[in-house]
Amino acid sequence: MFTLLSAVLFSSGLFPSFMNSPAVSVGRAGSNNAYVEVCSGVAVSSSHVVTLFAFTRDSDVFLIEKGNRLYPDSVVNFRDMGLSMLFFEEDVFTSYEQPRCTHPANGAALMIIADHPTGLSVVRTFPMEQLSDGALLLASPPTSELMGAPVFDAYDRLSGIITGSFDPGDGRGELMAMIPCDLWYFWVETVLSDAGMNTPLFGITAMPATSGLSAVQGILVLDVEDGSPAEDCGLMKGDIITMINGTEVYHPEALRVMVQNSTEELTVTLQRDMETTEIVIPSLQQQGY
Repeated sequence: MFTLLSAVLFSSGLFPSFMNSPAVSVGRAGSNNAYVEVCSGVAVSSSHVVTLFAFTRDSDVFLIEKGNRLYPDSVVNFRDMGLSMLFFEEDVFTSYEQPRCTHPANGAALMIIADHPTGLSVVRTFPMEQLSDGALLLASPPTSELMGAPVFDAYDRLSGIITGSFDPGDGRGELMAMIPCDLWYFWVETVLSDAGMNTPLFGITAMPATSGLSAVQGILVLDVEDGSPAEDCGLMKGDIITMINGTEVYHPEALRVMVQNSTEELTVTLQRDMETTEIVIPSLQQQGY
């Protein structure tokens, strides 16, 4: 197991060379392609990586694997959590770790592992307090090479991901902040299992947008399939569906049932870029689906 292996490798000095970790290295070209910026991430399946939204936003990101650049086939952004997921059509990783509903207690032993082209960076730390947005403040000063890095607990479980730094204003200075897995594991499960809405009949992947993850309650659209009825009617990634025919909705299952069973068009109210708008979903039954 991770704990026993890490103890052996730390004692032998071989940890950076031989640790088989789900931590990965993500890159993007700097200005004028003169250099490469590097961020960490974590493989959550054989073909999916979770990293920071701020790093992937408006840029062509790539995986740095054995000195090579592997470009993802698509990227899904979960902006409320500040995270992004890179999709690869082919299997890329032999080591990966899916997040679970875990929330380490204050003082619990944690280990941060960041993968870089030059090797692994490993930091032992522990959570000191929980911030108002649910992030945990760790007893470690911020280091750029650890941004996006996965954090593991003493039971080898993926406990969170490093998302930035925070100054509590009490003289301790800037400290690293981690988003624990209990705030984002469901997003990963939803995407990986194609749960919610990802069927040929309509073509979106969605999850509940709860008050803990979004200021708006409803159904968060994570992805829209190209050429699908969902795309044709105007749904876009990042939309939050709040009402269908004037009825408030909170779960993708409600949308799935209404879309598949309705013999008439549906009026959908949604939030997009902080504005309320409406779209019409035609009856799939009348269109022969």
